[in-house]
Amino acid sequence: MGEAITSALRFGAGGTPTARRWYGHQLIKKPFFGRFMKPWRWPADVPQEGWERVQIASRSTSQLATIVARTPLRPRGVVVCAHPMGFTCKGFWLRHGHAQALLDAGFHVVAFDFNGFGESPSTNFDFPGDALSVGLWARQTFPGLPVHALTASFGAINTLSAIAETNFPFDKVVAEGCPPTLPDFWKAYPFAHAVLNIGKRVNPQSELKLRPVHHLASMQDVDVLLIHSHGDRLTPVPFGDALQQAAAKPERIQRLVLERADHTHGMRDEPQRYWSAVLEFFNQKSPGRV
Repeated sequence: MGEAITSALRFGAGGTPTARRWYGHQLIKKPFFGRFMKPWRWPADVPQEGWERVQIASRSTSQLATIVARTPLRPRGVVVCAHPMGFTCKGFWLRHGHAQALLDAGFHVVAFDFNGFGESPSTNFDFPGDALSVGLWARQTFPGLPVHALTASFGAINTLSAIAETNFPFDKVVAEGCPPTLPDFWKAYPFAHAVLNIGKRVNPQSELKLRPVHHLASMQDVDVLLIHSHGDRLTPVPFGDALQQAAAKPERIQRLVLERADHTHGMRDEPQRYWSAVLEFFNQKSPGRV
């Protein structure tokens, strides 16, 4: 998306070569993410003991701030958590109980900040590369264990936008509150939507890189659980229908439709239904990849 406009802006940037390199990208990010790109703090009332801080080199050229915790149980697998937009970033999974529930169920947890969010330096728009890179790191760090992804909204968009890549590292993906395309989501925000449309006209191919339905049409052999809610006005249930219909392997797509949960808040608003479905999904035997 940023590639569509940044070449016209780059020559006006000052500072270091690195700053000049990503100057245009950062300008274009402002209408979309500027209000969320704030200094990050560990969520209040969540203990830091047991969490290790690591930096993961991403395809986006950023060094992604990541926290890792190991389950005290015999591990069943690893879950990489890809956050929605918001000030909490990777702390979303700490604040709302996902991380502790995963640890208690026997999964190691890896939670990261996308580039430009939280503690990760801002580079370009290769957010799918961020999700891919963290998943590959988890697979290398925990050899022999299944590696899954727990994602919501922004994190879901960008994880599913990597699902067609041959080195896609995840065995299973939970995608909560995911739209079929970026315009479907950003139409609720008129200024950001207008900027997106300008980018599409300048370089129509750029938006395809961040379009889940485009990549699901060439998906790898991966199990996906789509979660939507009748109480979600930003990503309503028909968005899940569109994603499922686009999938090249519809037999690998499962659905959970909640009744009243707000956007990205299935764990908070309907914890029993949400968590039961997620845990059952992660524990299911997968047919594997061909």
